[in-house]
Amino acid sequence: MNRQKYSRHISKLFSILSPTLLFVLLLPSHLLAEPSSFQVSVHFPSGKHKGKPSRTSGGAKRGNSLCLKLDPDKPTLTALMPTRDNKSFTTSKQPNFYFYVPPTSAQTGEFILRNKEEEDIVQASFKLPKQPGIVKLQIPPTVALETGESYKWYFTIVCNNNDRSADEYTEGTIERKVISPSVNKALQESPPLRQAKIYAKYYMWSETITKVLQIRQEKPNQWKELMESVGLEIIADEPVVPITELSKQI
Repeated sequence: MNRQKYSRHISKLFSILSPTLLFVLLLPSHLLAEPSSFQVSVHFPSGKHKGKPSRTSGGAKRGNSLCLKLDPDKPTLTALMPTRDNKSFTTSKQPNFYFYVPPTSAQTGEFILRNKEEEDIVQASFKLPKQPGIVKLQIPPTVALETGESYKWYFTIVCNNNDRSADEYTEGTIERKVISPSVNKALQESPPLRQAKIYAKYYMWSETITKVLQIRQEKPNQWKELMESVGLEIIADEPVVPITELSKQI
């Protein structure tokens, strides 16, 4: 190819690529550092506490639960969290929480959220679903998490109203953080899958899992890959079961 033809070829190539290049140049620099796999699937990033989340405490931990019907091929009561210590981050004032509830004869569940002063800012009960699966809870709109603050939460299955020592529960912490304006802008301009990938990059678990659940039916592999990335593949096929709204709020 002579120089004249080569120049025409290069000019034509740039005329095709220039809109794409312009778009890339306008992206925030921290988003340009994404690995190529970022475009393929949602994997929650590794951390020093990464691993299968801690499971239930109470009777089921000892193998003699009064109300959980444990299957050897399924987990016991489990919080859908990205770390062994059930610690997560969020950008939301009212984040979502997700829990796997195995078959149970119990009818009532309880959720408590406690601030750093050890005050219960949410103490609510709800009716458990009749079928096993993943339940979703959202902080009531009357409560707003403060940025930079860490909160302790407890999710409990009430096996016996007259003997609360028989409760099955899991616990953890959540902290609200702020995302930069440039990242917020990228989120506003992105579809749910892209939003999930951005949230995952910044360790915002509540938003990541919520966004991927929105597209679970359309893109089931994305959900399975997210669950595998945090050691929860054993419940990746479990349905999300509806529950009644939180009640008895303090």
